[in-house]
Amino acid sequence: MSPGPGAFGARLRTWRRMNGIKQEALAHVLGVSQTAISIWENGHDLPSAARLVRIESLMAKVASSELAVERLFVERQQGVRALFDADGTRLLAVSRGYRALWPQTAELQGSFFVEYLVNEARHITTTPALAQAILSGDLVLASGYSLRMTSLQLDEMVPHRWHACFRRYGARTIVDVVTEPGEDARETGIDDLVYLDDIRPE
Repeated sequence: MSPGPGAFGARLRTWRRMNGIKQEALAHVLGVSQTAISIWENGHDLPSAARLVRIESLMAKVASSELAVERLFVERQQGVRALFDADGTRLLAVSRGYRALWPQTAELQGSFFVEYLVNEARHITTTPALAQAILSGDLVLASGYSLRMTSLQLDEMVPHRWHACFRRYGARTIVDVVTEPGEDARETGIDDLVYLDDIRPE
C-alpha cells in the first residue's frame, strides 16, 4: 500500500531535517527542482513511482547505517538505556546498565513487547493522537515516572524516571529510552511531552 501525500510528505520532511539535508541538496540528488521537494513535503503531491522507490531506498540506506551505529553506542553504555522499534515495540538493544538492572528482560532482545505494555507505556502507544504524532515525527520527546512499564514478571520492579526520544530512521520510528531509578513515593504518570514545533528555531 503506497503512502498518502500527507503522510509521505511529513515523513520526508522529518527525515530530511533530522539528517541535516537541505531541500536543494535532495533535489539535486533526485534530479528535480526544490519546488518539487516542497510540494511533496507539504502533502500536495507524491513523487513518481520510480522516484518514490529511489527516495525510500535512500532513506533506508542512511537509516540502516545510523541505526547500526546507534545500537553499538547504546550497548557500550553503563547507564540504563534501551532502543525499541516502535512497530510492535520490539527491543533492539540494551545498555550494560539496563542488563545489570533488568537482566532477564534484557535477554528478550528481538522480542515484541506491545501486548505486555502497561501504565504509561501503554497509554503512549494506544492513545491514537499520541501514536500518530510519534509516527509522523511530530512528537519527539516524552518523560514520566513509572513503577512498571510491562506486565512481564521477569525482573524486580524498580520505580524509575524515564525519558523517551522518538526518532525516524527511514521508514522506521525508533524509541530511545533512558531510565533513572527513583523513589517509591513519587506520583506516576507522563509529565512532559515535547513536539517538534516546540523546539524549532524561530
